[in-house]
Amino acid sequence: VKSARLSLKKIKVEDLGYMNASELIGTIPETDDGEGRGLSDLHSIERKRLVKVIFDDVTGHVYLVGDAKKLEKKCFDLRNLLSHYYWRLSGKDVTFT
Repeated sequence: VKSARLSLKKIKVEDLGYMNASELIGTIPETDDGEGRGLSDLHSIERKRLVKVIFDDVTGHVYLVGDAKKLEKKCFDLRNLLSHYYWRLSGKDVTFT
């Protein structure tokens, strides 16, 4: 039980903000788009980084969930993929701080 509590303390939920989540996921192709961006790539990055992308249909927000250090240092590729398709969906770019 103690080790479970310690593990849970390391988990962070990062809100990437409103990205029209229900429509965003529909704009990402199932397979690679020729430039290494697609749902299969997103899922591969999630497995490799041990993080999860959550598309919240209710609020329209997108969340990254995982170890705080990994979210801080290792998830640029996920943010880049999501930003690319959000830009295509909305006609504008998104920068994450």
